Parts: sequence; C-alpha cells; structure tokens
Amino acid sequence: MNRFPSRPLLISLLSGLLLAGCGGGLEPVPIASTEPLGVQESELCSALSVTSLTLTGASIFEGELAGSGSWTVSTSSNAVLLEYYVDNVKVAYEERPSASGTWYFSNGGVSCGVNHTFMVKAWPMVIDSSGVRTTCLNGSKSVSKIVSETCASCMVCHGGFAPPQDNKARSASAAPCPRSTIGGEELKLFERIQH
Repeated sequence: MNRFPSRPLLISLLSGLLLAGCGGGLEPVPIASTEPLGVQESELCSALSVTSLTLTGASIFEGELAGSGSWTVSTSSNAVLLEYYVDNVKVAYEERPSASGTWYFSNGGVSCGVNHTFMVKAWPMVIDSSGVRTTCLNGSKSVSKIVSETCASCMVCHGGFAPPQDNKARSASAAPCPRSTIGGEELKLFERIQH
C-alpha cells in the first residue's frame, strides 16, 4: 500500500509556490514589428513633413523623358527620399541629404504617340550621426504631369530631307515612320526618299 497518495499533488503545490516566490511564470514575448528596416513611425516622425515639392518642367524628346523640380522638408528633417514613376511604375528612387534642394530625372525608352503620367513622390527622412536612416511614412507629398511626344514623320526619321514640292509626294514622305520591321511598301518609301 502507498503511504503517500498525495505526493504528486504536494510537488505541484510546492512548485507553484516556488514560481510565485521567484517572480511568477513566463512573461509574454512581444510581437515583432511589421515595419521594414529603416522605416519608422514614431515620435521622431510625428512633426516631420515635406513642406514643398515642385515639378517645374517635364517633357519627352526622342524617347527620353526628363523632369526637374525642387523640394523642402520641415525643420527637424535633414533629408528626403524621392521616388520617380512613369505610368504608375516606379522606375527610380534616390535619397537627398539636406533640408532643401533640387532634383533631376531622366529615363529613356519612352514610347511616342501616347500620353504618359510622370509622378514624383517625396518622404521626409532623418539621417543621424551614425548614418542610420529613418524614412517617415507620414508627411509625404507628390506631384505629377501628363507628358507626350508626337511621333516623327518619315521625312524627319530618315535624315530631315526637305519636303517634295508636289502634294502627292509630300503626303507620302510625311507618313508615320515604320515602327516594326521595314519591308514591302515601307522599304520602297525609304528607298524613294534616300534617292
């Protein structure tokens, strides 16, 4: 016969008293932040903003989209993050350390004959003395402009020849440039202008 039937109960009770006397059980582990590295929403960012963002010029020439402007951030910020979008696709970004300055953007391969939306977005930043960068998600600004380039005529595409004097030849040389493979009638037109 077992003389100590309540021994497991006694061990459980003593273990609980020991844990309570030594500070209790395990503390809950805090859930990790979902913010990506380098991006913080904190007291540091609460008063920061982009106070000015301008787009003073944007155009397309020979398939190259270019734009320029200026930016200013609030007093406690010492840098800005600039992102450049063409037709809602981010094509470039840069950080500019300073409280204000100018920006310039250039990107090739932009098609002619259609409207393109060029947009610049800016976020305030703080870069501390050890180089740690904090980009603030609040206080941002954006500016945009619709730009386009008229597709050149064949006369311009093939060397800028002077227009022919008769109306029939002039309309043939002013036809749009071939955008795909040259062949057939397009090749004959090209040969006719060259000779």
